Amino acid sequence: PNIPLSVHPLTCISWLVCEPWMQRDEWANVLKCGDSASEFDCMRDHYLGSNRETGNSRFEQHWKNWINPATVQSVHDVGLNTIRIPIGYWSYTDIVDKASEPFADGNRMLPYLDAVVQKAADLGIYVIIDLHGAPGGQQEDVFTGQNNKPAGFFNDYNFGRAEKWLAWMTNRIHTNSAYSTVGVIEVLNEPVSRHDANNRYPAPGEDPGLIQKYYPAALKAVRDTEASLKVPDNKKLHVQFMSSKWDSGNPRSVSSVANDPYTAFDDHNYIGFALGDSNGDQYKLMHSACTDSRLVSGQDFTFTGEWSMTSNADWHDKTFFNKFFTAQQQLYEKPGMAGWIYWTWKTETNDPRWTYSYATYLNYIPTDAAGLEKNVYQDVCAGYR
Repeated sequence: PNIPLSVHPLTCISWLVCEPWMQRDEWANVLKCGDSASEFDCMRDHYLGSNRETGNSRFEQHWKNWINPATVQSVHDVGLNTIRIPIGYWSYTDIVDKASEPFADGNRMLPYLDAVVQKAADLGIYVIIDLHGAPGGQQEDVFTGQNNKPAGFFNDYNFGRAEKWLAWMTNRIHTNSAYSTVGVIEVLNEPVSRHDANNRYPAPGEDPGLIQKYYPAALKAVRDTEASLKVPDNKKLHVQFMSSKWDSGNPRSVSSVANDPYTAFDDHNYIGFALGDSNGDQYKLMHSACTDSRLVSGQDFTFTGEWSMTSNADWHDKTFFNKFFTAQQQLYEKPGMAGWIYWTWKTETNDPRWTYSYATYLNYIPTDAAGLEKNVYQDVCAGYR
């Protein structure tokens, strides 16, 4: 698929991997997960044994309705050209240890994924598939679908399962016409990094396992699958790794990754988090957006794959958030960058700092492609550099 000249997408989050804080009502009343921290915990706490089918049915209702083809149409209608779809390894049920990993049956999400990517293909929307929840959990966070402490991904057994997932998904992308505009597969979202608190880095087995073992093996899993399918170069997937700015190591320090012409890099940048206690200071928020650079030498196809307007600035201040969005859009579209992916499209928080659809509803941000294009030329950084 053809890569957009500048990626203007967003993330379909809390769909195939749930984050309870973004969907409290859905978590409590559709999934009926109560106080469970993660999907793994929900199925373990509420749906073991004879209750399992009830849990499966509730998760299937969520997968059917939270994001659907109509959502993709709405994304298209506000001028966005790409979607990023986070997904967990349990979508490939063959690699789930059913005795110890009680996730809902992931194969039941696949018809709904197929329908969403088919709608994206119909509309010419580019798609990124992101391994967001890895076996064992790559971070101490429920965005992995689990709540493991410490992160348990970084061992040969779980690396091997993730590689099987990548081969399976690569095959699915290349053999199912619904996936015709899928152009990127991300091998791992947000592993434990040096900027994590509480001496979390490195997780057991992470250094040097992530860079020296998993990343080259993940790339090989994709490329070997493509070779077996005789995929021509111009149809190969871009294989995406976290940018060096994530600070969990440099993927290009391994020759196979450095020498592959179809790699991509994922930069995540939450200015409001980085500023800590100063994240209500509008000047500091704007100064950061107006003076930063997300470029990394050698990482030729990099986009900022997660960002938002989260901060302690009063979310009712439309004038400020219009500027803050525009400054960040310009940062992520600087020469050398491939664009950006906003986190996220839909939440139940009614907070425009996190929710792109709500921010467009309030007219805090552009509501069509022409408006996004005009934003590139606005001088919102005068006085903030």
